[in-house]
Amino acid sequence: MKDIEIVLENLVSNGIKPDKAQKIFLETFIDFDSRYRPSTIFRKQSGFGSIYLWGPVGRGKTLLLQSIANSYFQNIGIFHFLEFMQLIHLNLSKLESIKNPLPQVAKNISKNYSVIFIDEFQVEDIADAMIIGLIIQSLHHNGVRIMLSSNTAPDHLYKDGLQRDKFLKTIHFIESEFMVFHLQGEEDYRLREIAQFDTFASDNISEFLHHAFEGPWSKINNFLINGREFSCEGQSPKFLWLSFQKFFSEPCGSKDFIEMCKSYEWIFISDFHACGDEHLDKIRRFISFIDIAYQEKQRMKLFSQSTLLQNLYLGSKLDFLWERSASRLHEIYSKSYLEDLKIN
Repeated sequence: MKDIEIVLENLVSNGIKPDKAQKIFLETFIDFDSRYRPSTIFRKQSGFGSIYLWGPVGRGKTLLLQSIANSYFQNIGIFHFLEFMQLIHLNLSKLESIKNPLPQVAKNISKNYSVIFIDEFQVEDIADAMIIGLIIQSLHHNGVRIMLSSNTAPDHLYKDGLQRDKFLKTIHFIESEFMVFHLQGEEDYRLREIAQFDTFASDNISEFLHHAFEGPWSKINNFLINGREFSCEGQSPKFLWLSFQKFFSEPCGSKDFIEMCKSYEWIFISDFHACGDEHLDKIRRFISFIDIAYQEKQRMKLFSQSTLLQNLYLGSKLDFLWERSASRLHEIYSKSYLEDLKIN
């Protein structure tokens, strides 16, 4: 079976029937890849077939590049951007005595991988910008093939950031040495899957999140927001999974909810139980969260039956506040709420 057929089979098995833009990307990749195979006498000496794939969230960028990497290459390192930065800093901590350690860090990484895929590539501060820029160029020159997925075009990376001019060399390097492809928006596959998922058992939710979010995630018991620790059921750089019973029983507030919406693409909530006036603080926090998440157009999924959400509050002291929240919960629970959100 040809490599490209394996890629297509993998996409279909994960619920993705390649659309026009995805097919064009795969065709472009095949043509591009043929110029970098060792067997060709026309192999370009200054590059190693690196790829920068960008486009809206939920377009299958991660799965496309993972499928290509696993079908075409060996000795692959697959990282989320934050994971890769942690790997770099771990290597730097071991080379503190060296004056200019970044080339050595790149050399060490090159010994382990011939292909590196970095998912959700982003740059948010000048320190990371300088480090990742030098590492990418060094890896590339060491013969490592690099695959990057991102939600933004190369020339918009670290846009409006402090001292951005120092990062422009890296942007120009990516634009000149990588195959840059814009995967334009059509169907958001992840959103469709999440909107259609209607099972509420914890084990089923965990299994579903593993499938829907291809990157790494941890089923841990806490997360950090505004310097404080709160309980959770799991998280990744892309999502946060909360227990209604646990999280909203903790002293969280509007500032925490705002920061959560800024930090996570998706928020999932499970473990709903009806509450009376003996749980007013919990209900107040939940009402505040729903108001903020609704205003922020946060993508979220509430794992509960619709009837339970409508009757979550059985008391009377917060009737006026709850009436508005119940209406918003009804809207949020509907599949059309997610499908109407346009978040890139």
